[in-house]
Amino acid sequence: MKVMRGYAFILAATAFWGVSATIARFLFSQNVSTLILVQTRMTFSFIVMFGIFFFARRDLLRIRAKDLYRFALMGIIGGAGSNFTYYYTIQQINVASAILLQYLAPIGVLVHASLSGEERVGTAKAAAGIVSLAGCFLAIAGKDFSLLSINPLGLASGLASAFCWAFANVWLRRLLKDYNVWTCLFYAFLFATVFWLFFNPPWTVYSAKYSSGTWLSFFGFAMISVLIPHSLYFLGVRYLTASRAIITATFEPVVAIVSAFLVLDETLAPVQMFGAVLVIVAIVLLQLKKEESAILSPVPPISHSE
Repeated sequence: MKVMRGYAFILAATAFWGVSATIARFLFSQNVSTLILVQTRMTFSFIVMFGIFFFARRDLLRIRAKDLYRFALMGIIGGAGSNFTYYYTIQQINVASAILLQYLAPIGVLVHASLSGEERVGTAKAAAGIVSLAGCFLAIAGKDFSLLSINPLGLASGLASAFCWAFANVWLRRLLKDYNVWTCLFYAFLFATVFWLFFNPPWTVYSAKYSSGTWLSFFGFAMISVLIPHSLYFLGVRYLTASRAIITATFEPVVAIVSAFLVLDETLAPVQMFGAVLVIVAIVLLQLKKEESAILSPVPPISHSE
């Protein structure tokens, strides 16, 4: 079933994102700049994709000039925006609260779907959104419900990250109606890369004098945290509605706490395990109602005259 393939892609993406959160914690402990890590992971992903498509699939680089702004919004708001606000929230508060705030995004997608009429939001889907949010809260917060005392700047940034992530899911579905998934991914990376250059130009990055081993770590982290999971996620959204995709993606915090438990010896409390179970229940709830319109039809190639 193609819909099940979509769920498999999304869950695989969340596995990579969850593990990469643990890797990021390790890199931060080595005094790696947050901005450098966020910027290089997007830039390296763009460079790799450009090299592959330029030599093997130049047709995937072809887009209509009038659609440039659509890809710019996807790359800047959905890509760089969600990254920037998420990591800024971590600086202002902590990782757990930042993840919890960003995963308010499914509620935003459900509200948009309901108001716009792009999707039917039935009881099962609404219940899945609420259960997944509760599961995320328990899985990440554990015994320390840190959202009860949060500074206003961190809260604003966290809510902005939720908006950016919700926007990315809704906007991507629209782009996929007209373009190949790989074209969408490439231009999202391109505009996110350009965006970061304004905040941290190449000469500033060069002045940091990172070793070759550190640059290799940046490259590996880019593949694990961006290129591979984003490719899987974009493929998954091809088969699922935006709300189903983003609710399924709430499995990411579950992977993050489990990987932190296995690799970093972080304590896994019973309440966290219960939260993980709730997230899985939410994903199962999505199966209670089928949606025939979720799968997008193949996109015709763009001619040189367009």
